[in-house]
Amino acid sequence: MKPQSLPTSTAHTFGQTVALLGAIASTAMAQTAPSAEPVPVIAIVKVAKPWYAPKALVVSKMRDTIPQYARLSGLSFKAFSFEQSSSAYGGIYFWQNASSAQAWFSPAWHARVKQERGSDADVRFLEAPLSIDNTPGGTPANSDSTAVATVVQIGVPAGISRERLVSEFLAAVPTYQKVPGLLRKHFTLSAPDAATTTFGGVYLWKDAASAQAWFNEAWHQRVKKTYGQEAVVEWFDTPILLPTQDAANAPLPSTFRIATP
Repeated sequence: MKPQSLPTSTAHTFGQTVALLGAIASTAMAQTAPSAEPVPVIAIVKVAKPWYAPKALVVSKMRDTIPQYARLSGLSFKAFSFEQSSSAYGGIYFWQNASSAQAWFSPAWHARVKQERGSDADVRFLEAPLSIDNTPGGTPANSDSTAVATVVQIGVPAGISRERLVSEFLAAVPTYQKVPGLLRKHFTLSAPDAATTTFGGVYLWKDAASAQAWFNEAWHQRVKKTYGQEAVVEWFDTPILLPTQDAANAPLPSTFRIATP
């Protein structure tokens, strides 16, 4: 599957009850990143795991690639991943901008993956106009992690602009900075050219129990009552966490909130 085209600015909007996801209004923070700045993007990559390859072997191979990704141009953070529902392996990448992501996930990259792995890679992009890291100094590298990631998407109600959504994301930051066990959250929007317009987030949790405590039945019922639809929640094991080792790849302060030591 070829990656969809990516936007280069935040000319968007959404609105209303992001409060459902824990938003608490904070007008002092309700300013968006300058439109001239590129929007960070999330890439969610999945490749079918051969039935004969045990997970431990795949993780070992992932560890071998850490030096390659540690200083990859434009890559701020990678969580090596396994989709829980399918065992597909890959990664959740946090890129500084769309151009860096596109340069990596090129046609040559797709051809190489298909040749080496025997199947096409599924690459999905989401805009991440705002992100937070709740670990003082930033979530550290961990090659034996018990963390899990969740990708949440909800359809955007009619008439809600993307600019409004970014404002609501900013207002929600204080709430998510206090969620037990939440290491990172990337507030996300579907790309403007996506077939379905969605908002949500990519969450990185210290363990499965923390994620399950948040995404409980009451949470799902509130989503359905508020939006008239179910939230789509995808679950991933993330055995390796890798922040960039190159300061040039750090996200812009205007789009990233990190806990102070």
